[in-house]
Amino acid sequence: MEIEFETLEDLYHRLEPALNSKVCDLERNDYRNISPKEIWEYLANSKWKRASGLFLHQMVDDILHADNALIYQYTEGNKDR
Repeated sequence: MEIEFETLEDLYHRLEPALNSKVCDLERNDYRNISPKEIWEYLANSKWKRASGLFLHQMVDDILHADNALIYQYTEGNKDR
């Protein structure tokens, strides 16, 4: 069964449990103050930027297995802007 989303906001809400889980993983590894939205933005601007036809399970896998240090570097770099 293929799931399609009408808006990016709908997709974001569907992925929120995985994003929240990644926030917990980051906190367990001493990466504090990173929000689900920042993880979403990191992946949207790096991993998913040129991707097409992604499945929900692939996106969840990308979220859960994203490199914590790279997420941290991305968020710190964007806080200066």
